[in-house]
Amino acid sequence: MALQAFSFKTKDIEDAMTNTLLHGGDLHSALDWLCLNLSDDALPEGFSQEFEEQQPLSRPKFQSPQIQATISPPLQSKTKKQEEDPMIKPKKEEKNLEVNMKEWILRYAEQQNEEEKSETSKSLEEEKFDPNERYLHLAAKLLDAKEQAATFKLEKNKQGQKEAQEKIRKFQREMETLEDHPVFNPAIKISHQQNERKKPPVATEGESALNFNLFEKSTAATEEEKEKKKEPHDVRNFDYTARSWTGKSPKQFLIDWVRKNLPKSPNPSFEKVAVGRYWKCRVRVIKSEDDVLVVCPTILTEDGMQAQHLGATLALYRLVKGQSVHQLLPPTYRDVWLEWSDAEKRKEQLNKMETNKPRDLFIAKLLNKLKQQQQQQQQQSENTRETSEDPEESWENLVSDEDFSALSLESEKAEDLEPVRNLFRKLQSTPKYQRLLKERQQLPVFKHRNSIVETLRRHRAVVVAGETGSGKSTQVPHFLLEDLLLNEWQTSRCSIVCTQPRRVSAVSLATRVCEELGCENGPGGKNSLCGYQIRMESRVSESTRLLYCTTGVLLRKLQEDGLLTNVSHVIVDEVHERSVQSDFLLIILKEILQKRSDLHLILMSATVDSEKFSSYFIHCPILRISGRNYPVEVFHLEDIIEETGFVLEKDSEYCQKFLEEEEEITVNVTSKAGGIQKYQEYIPVQTGTSDDLNPFYQKYSNRTQHAILYMNPHKINLDLILELLTYLDRSPQFKNVEGAVLIFLPGLAHIQQLYDLLSTDRRFFSERYKVIALHSILSTQDQAAAFTLPPQGVRKIVLATNIAETGITIPDVVFVIDTGRTKENKYHESSQMSSLVETFVSKASALQRQGRAGRVRGGFCFRMYTRERFEGFMDYSVPEILRVPLEELCLHIMKCNLGSPEDFLSKALDPPQLQVISNAMNLLRKIGACELNEPKLTPLGQHLAALPVNVKIGKMLIFGAIFGCLDPVATLAAVMTEKSPFTTPIGRKDEADLAKSALAMADSDHLTIYNAYLGWKKARQEGGYRSEIAYCRRNFLNRTSLLTLEDVKQELIKLVKAAGFLSSTTSSGLEGNRASQTLSFQEIALLKAVLTAGLYDNVGKIIYTKSVDVTEKLACIVETAQGKAQVHPSSVNRDLQTYGWLLYQEKIRYARVYLRETTLITPFPVLLFGGDIEVQHRERLLSVDGWIYFQAPVKIAVIFKQLRILIDSVLRKKLENPKMSLENDKILQIITELIKTE
Repeated sequence: MALQAFSFKTKDIEDAMTNTLLHGGDLHSALDWLCLNLSDDALPEGFSQEFEEQQPLSRPKFQSPQIQATISPPLQSKTKKQEEDPMIKPKKEEKNLEVNMKEWILRYAEQQNEEEKSETSKSLEEEKFDPNERYLHLAAKLLDAKEQAATFKLEKNKQGQKEAQEKIRKFQREMETLEDHPVFNPAIKISHQQNERKKPPVATEGESALNFNLFEKSTAATEEEKEKKKEPHDVRNFDYTARSWTGKSPKQFLIDWVRKNLPKSPNPSFEKVAVGRYWKCRVRVIKSEDDVLVVCPTILTEDGMQAQHLGATLALYRLVKGQSVHQLLPPTYRDVWLEWSDAEKRKEQLNKMETNKPRDLFIAKLLNKLKQQQQQQQQQSENTRETSEDPEESWENLVSDEDFSALSLESEKAEDLEPVRNLFRKLQSTPKYQRLLKERQQLPVFKHRNSIVETLRRHRAVVVAGETGSGKSTQVPHFLLEDLLLNEWQTSRCSIVCTQPRRVSAVSLATRVCEELGCENGPGGKNSLCGYQIRMESRVSESTRLLYCTTGVLLRKLQEDGLLTNVSHVIVDEVHERSVQSDFLLIILKEILQKRSDLHLILMSATVDSEKFSSYFIHCPILRISGRNYPVEVFHLEDIIEETGFVLEKDSEYCQKFLEEEEEITVNVTSKAGGIQKYQEYIPVQTGTSDDLNPFYQKYSNRTQHAILYMNPHKINLDLILELLTYLDRSPQFKNVEGAVLIFLPGLAHIQQLYDLLSTDRRFFSERYKVIALHSILSTQDQAAAFTLPPQGVRKIVLATNIAETGITIPDVVFVIDTGRTKENKYHESSQMSSLVETFVSKASALQRQGRAGRVRGGFCFRMYTRERFEGFMDYSVPEILRVPLEELCLHIMKCNLGSPEDFLSKALDPPQLQVISNAMNLLRKIGACELNEPKLTPLGQHLAALPVNVKIGKMLIFGAIFGCLDPVATLAAVMTEKSPFTTPIGRKDEADLAKSALAMADSDHLTIYNAYLGWKKARQEGGYRSEIAYCRRNFLNRTSLLTLEDVKQELIKLVKAAGFLSSTTSSGLEGNRASQTLSFQEIALLKAVLTAGLYDNVGKIIYTKSVDVTEKLACIVETAQGKAQVHPSSVNRDLQTYGWLLYQEKIRYARVYLRETTLITPFPVLLFGGDIEVQHRERLLSVDGWIYFQAPVKIAVIFKQLRILIDSVLRKKLENPKMSLENDKILQIITELIKTE
């Protein structure tokens, strides 16, 4: 009935139901099928595109049922086949759809843009209100107004009559407007006004019975009339007493009703008709000259007056059908009224059953066929389960050179270890082994060798707490390997895995242990017992029995082998750092220990929180090892400035500019005429004085006090570091002290910046200095130089991050320069993303850094922060699992089939809040990374689980690779993980804004940054360092941020290539090699679409505000799902006034809610890559996630819905097989061209 009410043909409805219900569809699916497969001519009015072409600014009218039926639930859930195959007729019509699809959508988009501008003021509530309900409400009010007018006329109240007539005209005008509404139901239109002009013939006695029995067919045959005459008469008594009823009689009620509602008509006439000794009455009511109502009941009475009352009751029934007038009649006549009403309903129901009989037969056959099909599918699925399926290619398997299985850690028999034991005995006899053994015996940990080995034999879990420099990272694994091979434990297996938090640590430690073992060919070489494995690099051999690897490598192994079947001992080093990965690993290892009695676990930590780790593993023993540290003299910032004679210039970039802030004041100026005008002025305000300093600094010179007061503590003063390095060689106290200088910096960008300064400064040109950068992104050969001793008289300067705190030991360090800064992952609630944020270290980290200077002799630590600031540091860093988003962790949990993330993470050393886990799972469901009803990954989620980035950024990278624009997308992704390269110096805000506006592109902050990045690369490639610096200064760009951005971008591209989404011979997209050229309009449209795929549902609709003054710039206000927000003043879209949708990276709250890093997008990306699409056929609305609405012809809406199905189908296949080529895929070509030509 619902489809018939839309005026579709029966044959088309049957075809639609056959092609949809059998595949798990519902009535909405049938409507979609009809819109896709019928021509515009065959579609009802309002469904086709033709109407929009004829009347682009009006709304079509189409038939709708009087009562909107609730759409029945689907007969069965959608099958996999249904999801992959859109509901479109195959072959000919599919080809035709592909050809015309883009033309339809583009043509409609042009019309819709014009229409949207003219209808911006309409609210969503106005578009969705029910016109039929409003019409009925007005009809009732109109009737009351007419009654009032008639009453006022009888009373000769002209004023009241005039007011009533005004109301009548008002109601009639609104009702006429509603009759033109696209979803108005003509069935409820007041019809008696139209029928009054048609004068029906006077009914005979038999015909009056037809007027009552509305659904009876006229019977004119003589035989039937004779049979009726033979039937007994229906004679009743309608008498009532004055005691039982005191109201009007039916006859009087009818007369009064006619006088009130038909004032121009005469009183009804009553003609008594004798039927034998009984009576009936023919009642005649003249409604107008052309419309006369004549009724005569078939029920007979014994009294002529009762017959008149009964005739009047029937006339009222016909005149006011549907109203509750019968309640105002005497009980006997009220009963017969209800009897007539019930009989009419029964006849109507029988008539509907007869009309729907063909449809019911069709549905019965369809349901029978559907039941048979379900049985067949169930039988097929059972057969399929019995056959084994080939495992899908996982992310890890695609990275062949990084696969953990490259290491031969298979189950060993007792005799299998004999060749390895013989090899170890042979290595022990070499001179190299014996020479390094003497060095090993000097380490503090060597004194504890026997106690360590004995404890490991007696207990399955042990905590080794050793101070930095004690040698535990190299010696404990060595002790264990030696004991397993020579003393023959109860177990015959020897496969040790030692995890490290960083790649540099894994490589350097494996290299050192190989040397100590006497292996000539290094880690992973021939006859080497020790190897390492890091991301993109593996050095193992058949003889390898000790493997150093990063924590991530072991976690990937756990995805394949949840019990680490081929591993006998696991050593987790640097566990005190409390990274997400290490805490996650501890949960898994704790569960494995309960399932495997032959697995041993060693946790190695600094002296921090050793008891907490012991308690977590059921109070396992703690072995404490003291370090070998010499005393270290500490100098703080005030001491460094005082000794070096450093002078902080007022215009220095390290000077704290906010101490010269401007204050806005209002000045009232009185004119000659006496008027007062207000002016806003800015005056400089001095906010810092020497009185603000701690009295402790009074003992220092004014120069030092001035520097301490004005120096920006949040910016690393590289000039002061250079001054300090030269001071070490000219100071009598330090110039004769040999030893390396270790400088702690927060990240690679600062390392590279300081490295460039040292390389270009003449003071460091001589061979006296050897500068080495130490970072995990650099090659292992470059890193090895940090651990070698330089020639006599050469000062080695090592630039490193916090990796040098505990993870590695540089043997000849005497001087430590600690900037006090590090980078930590922080979660931003506003954007629901994490990023690396530069922050101050904890006291524990500062003491670890200080200790690195006392390894070989008494050392010196220079802290680039004041003593007062050090006292304000946190004692320990907050565990990473409590300060980062948990989407990536939840992905790994589901990837490893560890159950519900909520239950799993509740077992952590420091469990995160349940709401944080719930938020993470909701986001994963929203972006399609996991199933809605169970903790199970989708193909997209399988790949995101292996990408070490935020899930939204990961999705954006994958889409960028699929659509051939990975290079710029990786750049944009890097920008999202780091801070913006644009800077705004105090006092030069207008200049900075102008520079940023000059680089602005496509109403997008993201593309503006990309444009600035392209210009920076061009300046760097063509003009070198000087040109690069000039470009950054001219455009107010931070070179350090740009360097970091470039490094992160390259790392992200490598990850996507490793997944197989991009072959080694394929370009990274959008002509990535031509970085110096600008983007075309088509490329911009494609980038915005991919941005939407990643950042959705961070989207809102711009509220267009037309300014009266052309020069006035109004703030851009956006309506989001959570309410209105304003674009941040730093955005290039801060005063954007147009129609469209705005994508934003984060939402923050200050005095008001702001949107940061925004991009203007069109509806297409939202429809193609946004949330769930729903077509509201009756209202001709296309909704996304139930809150984003687009007005569109039904056919266009259904086309977009089917496009989403096609896109999802293609992406699913690509995600299941990343190596599958989409170069010639027609669907992807259509979507890409559609986006580019919008």
